[in-house]
Amino acid sequence: MEVAVVGRGDAVLGFSLAGIRKAYETTSEDELVSKIDEVMADPDVGILVLNQPDFNKLPKRMQSTLTESVKPTVISIGTEESTEMREKIKRAIGVDLWK
Repeated sequence: MEVAVVGRGDAVLGFSLAGIRKAYETTSEDELVSKIDEVMADPDVGILVLNQPDFNKLPKRMQSTLTESVKPTVISIGTEESTEMREKIKRAIGVDLWK
């Protein structure tokens, strides 16, 4: 299983420098959506990492699909507070580890 990163700016560069081979920088929302679709169809990708601001710009339907995806698991990172990881863990094991 591989990790893929899709998005804009320094985050993609940082992951690339850290050794992530599937790091794709995008310059427009259309390119972002297209590249995410491509990565979601790749059977070798187990984790897809997105910037939270990029995730927020996606169409609501795609956000829902990514949030519910198990393979690959989609993780959005950024400075905005998110309970996404907490909810995914809770759904996966049935227990809220933060309580």
